[in-house]
Amino acid sequence: MTRAQTISRSGSKGLSSEEGTSRSIRKRGKQALAAEGGVTVRLQSRVSSVAKDSQLFGWFKPTEEGFVTLYKAPVLTQVEWVKSGVGARDAKIILGQLRVPRGEALTALQIPVATVNRKAKTNASLSPAEGERVLGVGRLLGQLQTMVRESGNPEGFDASAWLSIWMSAPVPALGGARPLDLMDTMTGQALVSQVLLQMQSGAYA
Repeated sequence: MTRAQTISRSGSKGLSSEEGTSRSIRKRGKQALAAEGGVTVRLQSRVSSVAKDSQLFGWFKPTEEGFVTLYKAPVLTQVEWVKSGVGARDAKIILGQLRVPRGEALTALQIPVATVNRKAKTNASLSPAEGERVLGVGRLLGQLQTMVRESGNPEGFDASAWLSIWMSAPVPALGGARPLDLMDTMTGQALVSQVLLQMQSGAYA
């Protein structure tokens, strides 16, 4: 049995809201995009929207590789990034990768929408705690993309669409909570990340 099959089968056993095969997952991702008006937007597509005065680590771009690098970065490096500050415009760009209304995503992260909009005018930094939660969303995107690559069939898979669907639905492995509702604390984010990894290994808490 391939690792891709393991993810697919474990998903069907542990998460009632997910389909049982990677083909179904990709199909659901495309259906989610169709619901957005038929515009296909993948992780790579928003590079041009990064503000010229973006302060997000210099190298970072919201592409598949950018999010994978964010996910794989050493912990101490990630700590330095948080301390350096995440600009409000950068936060909007990262959260914009989700097929979730930006206001809903910010509310889930316990970040006031009005504060982000005000700071976005000059790309002023969010607080370290707020910035860390935003980067957590980026790490999840990178984690999922890494899992798909390791499972051997990344072609045609829309990580942002799939993650948006999964995070917006109740997950049995999380006690019936939506992953999105656990993103307001780093402990909750770690739990969501753990459940994603369990999907790959076929184990559930």
